[in-house]
Amino acid sequence: SSWAARNPTHPIIRPRTPPPRLTDAQKASRKIKRDQKIERMKRLHDTVAGYLDEQKTKIEALSQAHNVTPKQINNIIGSQTHYRTSRKSQLINALVHAKAMEVNAGEYSLVELRDMVANDPQTKSLTKDEKTAHIMALEEYREKKVVSIRANNLAAARDVLVTTERIVKELDDLRIRTGIYATLFVVRGHINDMTQSAMHGMDNSEDFWEDVYEHPMADFLRQYEQWACTQNQSNNNIVCVRCPHLTSSPVSITGKKDIVMNYTNYETAIVEAYGVHLVGWPEGVDFISPSNIGTVGDIRRLRDALKTRMCSWTTLSPVEVKAHTAELNARRSAGEVVRKPRKKRSDAGVARKR
Repeated sequence: SSWAARNPTHPIIRPRTPPPRLTDAQKASRKIKRDQKIERMKRLHDTVAGYLDEQKTKIEALSQAHNVTPKQINNIIGSQTHYRTSRKSQLINALVHAKAMEVNAGEYSLVELRDMVANDPQTKSLTKDEKTAHIMALEEYREKKVVSIRANNLAAARDVLVTTERIVKELDDLRIRTGIYATLFVVRGHINDMTQSAMHGMDNSEDFWEDVYEHPMADFLRQYEQWACTQNQSNNNIVCVRCPHLTSSPVSITGKKDIVMNYTNYETAIVEAYGVHLVGWPEGVDFISPSNIGTVGDIRRLRDALKTRMCSWTTLSPVEVKAHTAELNARRSAGEVVRKPRKKRSDAGVARKR
């Protein structure tokens, strides 16, 4: 399943249709145009550089003639700007968007769409209200695109990769500007997701985990991913890997609300103490907490077994409980450690203040 499949009520960002492959003639034509453009831009840059040198010379002459600094003259010259503080939707972009929706943008390039708009007589006679409507439609499309969901796991993974690289660059630049420390963990939220886990620490931040917790940063990344895939705390109530039957069923069977699942001492703390046992545990899957199961295949098998009730809790009769207790006693008599002893305190035998 994908994030989109688990959120059917949300709008979906449809993947782009790949453009057709270029022929050898088209590749050669584009190379010629690219070389010509590079040459034109080089001539332009050389001309502008010459103009700036002349301007610098004139500004220095003006500063000496009027007894002011060159900075004051530059401020006067550059007091007007054509740049906006915020990027507003432009009419030309709105018209291109409308044309793309009309003719299916996947079949045409941006240059072709712009030519269609330029050659369309209807775009020349638009009223003020029609222009406003096109701009509003573009803004609505952009807002919807930001909060929409990727259509498949591959598209979601690529989005995460690109966005994470941008965040890492921003954090590194922020570190240079301000001297901060930061650590970034990025993990998937579902076992079916294709997102690649990633971590990033500024400067020597990775040493923090080993110095303080005596574990490498990668260990925390792995545990964070396992934890994330067992949560049910997302805003969309998406269940990733959660096994509520492992804890809720014993409570409903016994009527006791304080039962805590104990995998280490399961036979004594659960079966013997409460008279219930778990049947149908998938063969080949270690009997441990799901959060400690390290492979995706094993956690999926356990999840599917619980969902289909192939793995479930059942109640033992009094006779069966006595038989189980007798078996445990026989194993104890044979010298087997049935219940794992509690870990001894490091300060055992040392008097402590009351």
